[in-house]
Amino acid sequence: MLTVTSILILLAAGAGTGFTSGLLGIGGGAVMVPVSYWLILTMGVPPDIAIRIAFGTSLLVILPTVISGSWRHNKLKAVRWKIAVILGSCALAGGLVGATLAANLPEKILKLGFGALVLAIALWMGLGMTPKLRKEDA
Repeated sequence: MLTVTSILILLAAGAGTGFTSGLLGIGGGAVMVPVSYWLILTMGVPPDIAIRIAFGTSLLVILPTVISGSWRHNKLKAVRWKIAVILGSCALAGGLVGATLAANLPEKILKLGFGALVLAIALWMGLGMTPKLRKEDA
């Protein structure tokens, strides 16, 4: 059941995640999904539904962030629209595939997949595996 306390905890978790991700330059979903999942479970929501709510909420938060960032960068003439359209199209296709998978995969596989993805990204960042830019890309 959603109580005032639950809402305040979720708001505090969201603000803390936003601050932390901005401070450290990491994606907030890596922090917010597990926190949301745990909080949603404490409200009595079954685990298979809670994980989907946590994923969906995290992804929904990205939408206004992307719109606002894109608008601001476009005003500064800092958007390469050809690349943006290609990336956006791939993201749309990936989102549809991901949503279909998330709706049909068992909770255990979703949690393991999320954990593996976060671990892989942490290793990639920790080992300094950054892509090399060509002169024309800079």
